[in-house]
Amino acid sequence: MNTLLPPNEVRGMKVFNIDKFTKPVTVPVIVINKNYVENANKVLKNYIIKLNNFKPIRNGSNDSECIFYLDPTKFSSCEDFNLTYISTENLNYEQIEVGYNNWNHEEILKAVLPEKSMLSSYSTIGSIIHVNLKPELLDYKDIIGRVLSDKLKGCKSVVNKIDNINNVYRNFEYEIIYGSSDLKTTIKENKCLFDLDFSEVYWNPRLCTEHERILQKLKPGDVLYDVFAGIGPFSIPAAKLGCIVLANDLNPNSCKWLKINKKKNHIKDELLTIINKDGSKFIQEDLKAHCILWSKTITSENEMHVTMNLPAIAVDFVKYFNNLFEWEEISDHSLPILHVYSFVKTDKSYEEGLKSIMEEYLSNIKDDDIQEIIRVRNVAPNKEMVRITFQMRKDIVCKSESIKKRKLNEIKIEDSVKKIKEDS
Repeated sequence: MNTLLPPNEVRGMKVFNIDKFTKPVTVPVIVINKNYVENANKVLKNYIIKLNNFKPIRNGSNDSECIFYLDPTKFSSCEDFNLTYISTENLNYEQIEVGYNNWNHEEILKAVLPEKSMLSSYSTIGSIIHVNLKPELLDYKDIIGRVLSDKLKGCKSVVNKIDNINNVYRNFEYEIIYGSSDLKTTIKENKCLFDLDFSEVYWNPRLCTEHERILQKLKPGDVLYDVFAGIGPFSIPAAKLGCIVLANDLNPNSCKWLKINKKKNHIKDELLTIINKDGSKFIQEDLKAHCILWSKTITSENEMHVTMNLPAIAVDFVKYFNNLFEWEEISDHSLPILHVYSFVKTDKSYEEGLKSIMEEYLSNIKDDDIQEIIRVRNVAPNKEMVRITFQMRKDIVCKSESIKKRKLNEIKIEDSVKKIKEDS
C-alpha cells in the first residue's frame, strides 16, 4: 500500500470535507553534510518524496546539514545508494502530515470515486472544464466539480453535459456543477484568439489538430466556404492566412461570436464574409453565386475548399452540390474540394461503417475523386469521427451538356413553331 496516497476513508465521499484528507505518515530521512548534496542528489532524486506543495530537500538543524525526505515505498536500505558517505548513521524517521493540497486531481478523484466508475476524461475550454458524467457518478458531481476547480490551473467553472446534441443549433444542455455561472471565456488556437460564451455556442478542443490539418491545405488566395462555421476555428485562421472566406452558420449566436472574433483577430471585411442561414440555402445561394463570380478570376494556382464540419448530418448536405451550376458557369480549375465530416457508427468494422456512408450519401463519388480519408477522433465504442476529402467533378456539380443541348433544341423547336404560326 502506498502510504503517500489519500487515505482510504475518503472513498465514497459525496460532501466535500478537506480535513478528511489529512493524515500522518512516517517517512525515512537522510541527513548528510552539505558538501555532498550535489553528488548525493544524483542518486537520491529517484527516492525522494514527490508530492505537490512538499519540499523534499531541506536545510538541517545546523548550517552544515541537509535533509532528504524519502518515499517509504521506494526506500529499503541505505546500501541501495552505494554512497560511502551515507550509512545507517545518517538515517532517521520523521512523521510528516500530508493532505488535500499535496495531491493532484487524478489522485484525489481516484481515491474518492467508486473503483469501477472513474472519471474517464474532461475537456478544457479556456477557463471552463467540461465533463460528461456517467449516471453512476452524478451523486459525486459536487466533489468532482470542486476538485477539478481547485486543481486545474485557471479553471473558473465546471460544467456537465446533461443531454445529447439534439436541437436545431446543435448545442447541448448542461449544468454548472461548480464555480461561476458566467461561461464567457477566451481560447487560443492556431495563432488566433477566440472569445465565446459556452452557454450560447459549442467548442470542441479535441479538434485542434484537425483544424490545423485543414489550414495546412490552404494558401493565400484560396477560397474557403465554411458551411457550418461555428465561431470560426476554420474561418478565422484561414482569413488571417489570406484566404477569401465565406463563413456560414445557422445559429445566430455563433455568427455573433464569429463577428466578435473577426474584429478581435483584425480580419479585413474583404477576406471574411459572415452569413446566417441554413446550410442548404447557403450552398444553393451564397456559395453558388460567389463560386460563379470567382471562377472568372481565380487562377489554376489557387483552389476552392468547402468545409462541412457537422458530423451528425453533414453528409446529407452533399446532395445540394448536384447540378448546382450550369456547365458554362464555372471553369474546370475552379471545381470545389469538399472536406466532409461524419460519424462512422457500426457494430462491425470501421471500414464497413465507412463503406455504408459512401454508398448511401456519396455514391456518385469515384475512388479517384477521393484525396484523403482521416479518422479524426474516437467518439465512443464503435463510433469514430471521420473526414472524407474529395474533388468534385464537373459532371456532378454542373448540369450535363446533354441536358443543355436538349433545352437548346426545345428552344429552337419553339422558335420554329412560333415562326410558322406567324407566317401563316
